[in-house]
Amino acid sequence: MDTKHTTVEAYIESFPKATQKHLKQLRAQIKKLAPTAEESITYRMPTYKLHGRPLVYFAGFEHHIGFYATPNGHEKFAKELSKFKHGKGSVQFPLTEPLPLDLIERIVKFRVNENERFAKSKKASLKKAFDKKTVTKNDNTMSTEIINYNQALDSPHREVAELLADEITHQLKNSENKVWHGHPVWFIDGNPIVGYSKQTQGIKLMFWSGADFDEPALDIRPGKFKDASVYFNNVAEINKTDLKRWLKKSEKIQWDYKNIVKRKGKLERLK
Repeated sequence: MDTKHTTVEAYIESFPKATQKHLKQLRAQIKKLAPTAEESITYRMPTYKLHGRPLVYFAGFEHHIGFYATPNGHEKFAKELSKFKHGKGSVQFPLTEPLPLDLIERIVKFRVNENERFAKSKKASLKKAFDKKTVTKNDNTMSTEIINYNQALDSPHREVAELLADEITHQLKNSENKVWHGHPVWFIDGNPIVGYSKQTQGIKLMFWSGADFDEPALDIRPGKFKDASVYFNNVAEINKTDLKRWLKKSEKIQWDYKNIVKRKGKLERLK
């Protein structure tokens, strides 16, 4: 939380009148479309969360308004946003032009729907997991151990872990999952495939066979093992397109960690 501005009102009032006008318009649009969203100051800018997950952020600058709808929101409306200066998860609306309120409305509605779908999916997963009270396999749900692990994390790492768990569980349909050696891990036929853990640098997402994925964004650990990893500190850093591609490769490319002790530390390629 910003140590200077603890409310969105105070944040907006710190800007010149012309900038305030744009910020107030943007805030009003978000609150109208997501009236139940939680409003706060995070990362030194106004932040909105829905169902405990980031929805959108915005910030004021000298010559523009920054709008952040996570990579998904920007990917969905990439064509419309292309006329503005933009990045993977950000766009700049010049103060010299009226805000594109129609476009902002469609982006916010899209993000609201995403969060609503996630909340429903999470609720269904919780019900199934707690009904069975076991590690689940092949039915697209998470173990209670992983749910509890995620809920024990502080925000924003909790949101990162929950997004990763949801995406991994839904992508790896033939996997089973549990907390293994203290961290959430997904297995296929007993072989560890992917997992994550809370580290000093953030949430570490690791693929046991990631060294052979040929993915520059994944850091390969030197040595005899074949793992590769990446760190995330908020959901805006997660590119779902990349994540889905990595998960597909994790099914196609596998080294046999399951039998590494039997083979006295020697790894063999399975796929």
